[in-house]
Amino acid sequence: MSDTPRTDAAAIRCACSTYVVPSEFARELERENAALRAALTPWLAWEDTGGDIPPSAARGLFRIARAALDAARKETQP
Repeated sequence: MSDTPRTDAAAIRCACSTYVVPSEFARELERENAALRAALTPWLAWEDTGGDIPPSAARGLFRIARAALDAARKETQP
C-alpha cells in the first residue's frame, strides 16, 4: 500500500507512462502542510520554554516531533 494515497488518487497518467499531479492539488497539500506546522508551532514553543513540565514521556514525544519538523524544514529549503 502506498504511503501517499491522496496524491496517488489525484495523479494523472500521461501517454509516456509517467504520472503528474495537478498543480491545484499540490497547492492544497502545501496549504494543509503550512496549517499543520502553524498549529504545531505554539506547542513546540511551549516545550522550549518548559511550560508546566509534562511527564518525561510527553517531553520525549515533543522532542521527537520537533526533530522531525526541523528535518522536514531543512529538506524543503532550496
